[in-house]
Amino acid sequence: MTDDQQIPPPGTQVDLLVSADVLYTLTEDAPIVVNGEVAVNGNTIVYSGPAKGRGFWQPKKTLSGQGKAVMPGFVNCHSHAASALFRSQSDDGAGGQALYSVAFRSEKHISSEQWRDLALLGVVDMIRSGVTTINDIWYEPEGLAEAAETAGLRAQIALKVFDVKLEKLYANDYEWVAAEGEERLRRGVNFVEKCAASKSRLVTGRIGPHATDTCSPGLHVEAFAEANRLGVGLHTHVAQSRQEVEYCRSTYDKGPAEFLADLGVLSNRSVLAHLTFASDTDLDVITQSKARYAHCPTIYPRRGVYPDLQGIQDRRIVTGIATDWMMNDPFEAMRNAMNAVRLLSGLHDALTSLDAMKLATIGSARVMGIEDQVGSLAPGKRADLIQLDLQRPHLQPFYAEYSSLAYYARASDVVCSVIDGRLVLEGGCILGLDEPNILNRIKKHIPDWLAVLKHHGGVGVALGCGCG
Repeated sequence: MTDDQQIPPPGTQVDLLVSADVLYTLTEDAPIVVNGEVAVNGNTIVYSGPAKGRGFWQPKKTLSGQGKAVMPGFVNCHSHAASALFRSQSDDGAGGQALYSVAFRSEKHISSEQWRDLALLGVVDMIRSGVTTINDIWYEPEGLAEAAETAGLRAQIALKVFDVKLEKLYANDYEWVAAEGEERLRRGVNFVEKCAASKSRLVTGRIGPHATDTCSPGLHVEAFAEANRLGVGLHTHVAQSRQEVEYCRSTYDKGPAEFLADLGVLSNRSVLAHLTFASDTDLDVITQSKARYAHCPTIYPRRGVYPDLQGIQDRRIVTGIATDWMMNDPFEAMRNAMNAVRLLSGLHDALTSLDAMKLATIGSARVMGIEDQVGSLAPGKRADLIQLDLQRPHLQPFYAEYSSLAYYARASDVVCSVIDGRLVLEGGCILGLDEPNILNRIKKHIPDWLAVLKHHGGVGVALGCGCG
């Protein structure tokens, strides 16, 4: 509770009262409140702090806090919710190169209907993992928007815009097709305009120039101009692979971020994912442009590399933690970040549990430009929060520290989720979606997907089909 919080009078009617044995507000002073509660009217938090006692509130609905912790929902500032079909395809072996050899070559063979089924699966995964907001860039944004609205997930969504033949990049062959890029940008713009016209409280649009090496200079410039005209942000992969950096240096004699800065297409509404191979000069121009950074710590160790997160934070680049694709557990992401930064720096306190929790909540909200709405449990903000079940062997004994969650909790501990004041996960069920039906639809696609993946060097077996 902040000192200037205006506490409503006793007997105040509220729509929802969420109690907690332990409340993590992650507000500026970041108190941990034992025996706390959050009171909600409509979609807005009206109180967050120590429990006021029986009879103080007159709630329409109450969520018991016995054996529960409450914290802000995770804000996932860089995601591909519909990318689950690539699970296990780039975790071993070629690592990051499988992005080019398997994923980019397979994506064009996935139908719109299949992308929509994958979007539904991704929304289920996000909500069950404690994510209440995503910043997503992928195919079929309309399907993801529909799934997010139905389930109650907050989302900023961009169509993946590019004008290169992605399927040829594995051979380092950059074939440009301007007309295709223009068509994708027009569709991306139309999606943003439809989101604005719908006046949705949950889903808004962004413009998504995919990466520095998959968009021509002209497409980057046009995408930036359209984003400015529409008053929305951009979402771009920057310095995510060695191939991308080598292409930018050999073609433009600049690093990826330098290239974008010289084009004049970086601003404080730009979300840049990865920066894995960014140089000091790249980071310096990002600092000057005030572009924001989405850090995805689960994916980097699998590829044997790690971005200079310490250098990025030293430059005060606005940073948030994200899941990227395939593994959407924010707790695992926080642990990967803390462990990597401490190992690289040799300092046990280089990134604390509180630091990581803030990066995954209010930090990511800042990256997306919505820190005034979500990211902490402060009165006046949207009621986006999660409950975690503390009665799990891996969480006991529970000492109510930041490390008690950041280092020991799991996505599967999330038992309740409230987004925009609406209960979306309760009693083990996502209230807006038919989860068993979604899983059955996904399973029916697997043999077809595996055939496509293996044709392009992927691996795996489709269970129940008897094939290898």
